[in-house]
Amino acid sequence: MDDRQNKTPALWDIIPQFFLVPLKGVGGVALLVVSLLAAYFSSIYIQIMLLFAVIKYGMEILENTAQGQVEAPEFSSKVVNENYELPFKQLIIFVLPYFLLYQADNYIAYIIVLNIIIFYLFALPASVMTLAYTHSAFAAINPVRLISLIARLGWSYAILYVFLLLLNGGASAAYYLIFSNSLNSFTIFFSLLFQIYFAWVMYAMMGYVLYQHHEDIGYDLPEDGAELDEQTVALTGFEKLVAEEDYRGAQAALKEIILHDPDNLDLRKKFHKIVKMSGHDKQLTMHAITLIGRLLDAKQLVEAVNVYLDCIKVDADFKPENHTHYLPLVEEMRRRRLYKEAVALSNGFHKQYPQSEFIPHLYLLVSKIFIDDLSQNDKAKTILAFLKQKYIGHEIQIEVDQYTSFLTKVTV
Repeated sequence: MDDRQNKTPALWDIIPQFFLVPLKGVGGVALLVVSLLAAYFSSIYIQIMLLFAVIKYGMEILENTAQGQVEAPEFSSKVVNENYELPFKQLIIFVLPYFLLYQADNYIAYIIVLNIIIFYLFALPASVMTLAYTHSAFAAINPVRLISLIARLGWSYAILYVFLLLLNGGASAAYYLIFSNSLNSFTIFFSLLFQIYFAWVMYAMMGYVLYQHHEDIGYDLPEDGAELDEQTVALTGFEKLVAEEDYRGAQAALKEIILHDPDNLDLRKKFHKIVKMSGHDKQLTMHAITLIGRLLDAKQLVEAVNVYLDCIKVDADFKPENHTHYLPLVEEMRRRRLYKEAVALSNGFHKQYPQSEFIPHLYLLVSKIFIDDLSQNDKAKTILAFLKQKYIGHEIQIEVDQYTSFLTKVTV
């Protein structure tokens, strides 16, 4: 998890900000113009064009918040000239369930299609988000891809879905609250305005969930001020392979990039992430051996522990490469209340590295975990006795004596 994600507020912490997005800057102007045109021009062609415009600007809002910018995008050459395929693809995704239902010509087919539709109704936010960051209609309807995204988002997806359901009914509720059942051009204008407004709020929320969980789902944020150099072009190709779920090809492409920039820690973290997503356990642990050391050297302790935890999930016997890596990892694990993992990592350290100068400090720390955090005093006694006998006159002796005395008193 990078520094940006560590500082990213959760979706539910900034809910009010999303309701302001369609009203900020040109968003408010676009909302009024589109609503007016839709209310006063009944031509089917104009209505289709306006629907297209609503989806197009909604996807632009989504892409904006997916980059951490909780505001409506300004009209720019990108907004005006690019990504016109996305509204078409999204319309196809919306229409697809009805097309399938129309094709059902018997009861069994109808039941099967109905279950498919129910699944896609639940997965619709995931489908829209997948389309936004992959630009692939196939990826956006791929059930395996959608289930994987939902699983990676976890509770955030459930909370997002509840909010989207509430917002979906918000437009009708607001209309009937204000205008009851009256129907004319004026009230139609407000009905459309509410519908478009709440739709854009939903796009903003979906984009922000992508931003909040970008590390978990393999969505890479654009680098500020990045130049279009060879590495950027190569990374674009790598990201395309990831979007197509060609993880083996993506790994090969990223390896080539790392060869030209071996000290780039961000690239190495990206490689760890793609190997983790691909499920190549052996390669994950092999790459992590050196990555953990580099992360510790860079004082990125949270990242180093995360990489270690990824490795022991696939190989319980995984150990860091160097004896100098253990103490900082255990210290960070204790800070994060990962007590059992910290003890497990330290187990047998004195046998594996009998000459290491870190034995006394590491084992004293483990003793503190047993006493202060796990309330397992008997295990601490054994370690303290070992330290008291083995490291006479060492700088840790004062603390060893203090903890030994404490244990003697509490067991009397």
